[in-house]
Amino acid sequence: MNASEIEVLERYFQTKNEHWNSYTREILCEVMQQGNFENPEIPLRLFSISLDIFQNQHRTPLKAVQEYAAETDKLNLTIDQKLFVNGWVSRYLNNSEFDDIDTSEIQKLLRSQTEKLKNEKPKIEHNKPLTGNIRDTLKEMIQKEITSLPDTLKELDPVQRLNIICKLIPYVLPKVESVTHTQGEPINETESNGAKWQVP
Repeated sequence: MNASEIEVLERYFQTKNEHWNSYTREILCEVMQQGNFENPEIPLRLFSISLDIFQNQHRTPLKAVQEYAAETDKLNLTIDQKLFVNGWVSRYLNNSEFDDIDTSEIQKLLRSQTEKLKNEKPKIEHNKPLTGNIRDTLKEMIQKEITSLPDTLKELDPVQRLNIICKLIPYVLPKVESVTHTQGEPINETESNGAKWQVP
C-alpha cells in the first residue's frame, strides 16, 4: 500500500465525528484482518455512501435501500462482501442518533435485504451423505485385493505372512468351539432303550 492510498484510508476516520471515526477504524481493522476486499477502501466508501443515501432519503426508505443496493451492485461485490458492508451499516444505524431522522423503516428493509442475500448464498453441506453405491465400490476393491493377495503375501517376510494368514483364517474356516465331557449328557435322568437311568 503506497502513501497516497494510506492517506485516502486515513481520511475516513479523521473526521470531527468521533462516533463515525470509531466505526470506520473498526471496519478497516476487520478488512485488514480478514483480507476479504482486495481494495480496503471499497467497504469504507460504501459505508459512507450508504449513510449519505439513508440520511438524504429517509422519507422514502424503499427508494433509499434500492439506491444503496444499486451502489453495491455497481462494484460487483460477492455476497459475502455485501453482507459484510450491510452488517456494518445496520450496526451503525442501530447505535446512532440522527437529528430529526427516523431510520427504523430503512433498518427493517436493510434487514430484509440482508436475509435475502443470506438465502442466495450457496449453502455448505456438512455431513453430506455419500452418493452412489459405496457397497459395490468396496466389493470391487476387495475383490481386486483378494486376487492379488498371493503376490502380496510373497513379498512379505515369513512372520508377517503368518500373522496375516492367522488373521484371515476365521473368515475361511469354521470357528472351532470347545466341548466339555458333559455336553449333550442328561443332567438328572436319561432314557435308553425305553429304560430310565438315574445319573449319580
